[in-house]
Amino acid sequence: MIKAAIQRVIITPPIGTPLGGYAARKSVSQGIHDDLYATAMVLQRGTDVLAIVTADLIGFPREVVEKIRKSVQKYADIPPVNVLIAASHTHSGPDLLFGYQGLASRAYTEVLIETIVGAICAGRKNLHPVEIGIGQGWLEGLGVNRRTSTGMPVDPSVGVLRIDCNKKPEGILINYACHPVVLGPDNLLITADYPGYALRVIERVFEGKVIPMFTNGAAGDINVGHSAELSAIGETIPGRTFERAENLGMMLAGEVLKTLTKIEPTPETSIAAATKEVFLPFKPLPSLEEAEALVKDKEKALDELIQKGAPTEIIAKAKIEKLYADILLQQVSERQKKPKELNPLEIQAIKIGNCALITFPGELFVEIGLKIKEKSPFPHTYIVGYANGYVGYLPTKQAFEEGGYEAVASHFAPESEEIVIEESLTLLRTLV
Repeated sequence: MIKAAIQRVIITPPIGTPLGGYAARKSVSQGIHDDLYATAMVLQRGTDVLAIVTADLIGFPREVVEKIRKSVQKYADIPPVNVLIAASHTHSGPDLLFGYQGLASRAYTEVLIETIVGAICAGRKNLHPVEIGIGQGWLEGLGVNRRTSTGMPVDPSVGVLRIDCNKKPEGILINYACHPVVLGPDNLLITADYPGYALRVIERVFEGKVIPMFTNGAAGDINVGHSAELSAIGETIPGRTFERAENLGMMLAGEVLKTLTKIEPTPETSIAAATKEVFLPFKPLPSLEEAEALVKDKEKALDELIQKGAPTEIIAKAKIEKLYADILLQQVSERQKKPKELNPLEIQAIKIGNCALITFPGELFVEIGLKIKEKSPFPHTYIVGYANGYVGYLPTKQAFEEGGYEAVASHFAPESEEIVIEESLTLLRTLV
């Protein structure tokens, strides 16, 4: 018999908290458009207990994950290997990672940790018999490959895990691959972006009796259809509105609701978990002095173009080159100060019946996620990105050859793609 409980808590930060995700954002948060949530799903079968947490955040620093796991082991008796902590990657929530406009306060982070731990402990104490079923939907027109002229490839699959109590849904775990970046750098309101709209639609359909959760997939090169470079330098991009976020959220919610009707839950669901630490080779970087000199050169070139009144598109290209130089300098600094936060990174696999969740602590390219899914020994495999830490982008080998924002921003060497695929599949096979 499988038991479960789901607990949701508000994690909305105070107004004035820096928002994470855009270097081009000009100020801290100025208001709250919609509350942010963390949701804990606790599962038990026999002596095995798992906890899966999703949160409306840009990402979790590894040290925060470790603190949550340590407290959960102490107060809820769930081992760290069985605790998954994932972020939706909204770019309009508190900044726990980058510090472009400053980081969220230490006080907020400490309360966040205690709140999430409390949610898991509450779930642990309220376990009850359930039935679980797995389904898969298909959604085109939301996620777009931002690196290609065709917008492809993408992963249009919508993973849906349904938890029933007394033959009625009480919890839903959703998996879909797309950056929550409908709202751009000009937005200063706290919001969960399109996933928040999707979850609210589902809640309304079930009159508040169901708690849905959202996990993002291999979304490193997938967003809602705009250039990452132009967004990063703060260019105005049409369509980045709350109205569009609502429309896209309704699209996702509609596919989830349709998929739910095809799922037949069962009480005979097995669970298991495993983790593995993986070392990825770093790409070579210049010296700190060389990186600093490059930033100065690009800044000088940009200033000269602006003074000459160069065409807008020429200035935009120079801003992007300056952006790349800034990223390179930041990488050199991070590599020197915090190498242990990048390597080793953790990959985690969780089995729930004939479904497996396989995590990556950052922005896995969709092509890599699709290869893992294709070769996975499980009928249903969900890639859960932005989970158990954050190490940035992991592009494909081809993307490294092509260049671009994600390749520049990645800390890792091109051969890392093959390592992650093989290590993920090896871990998945241990749970079959």
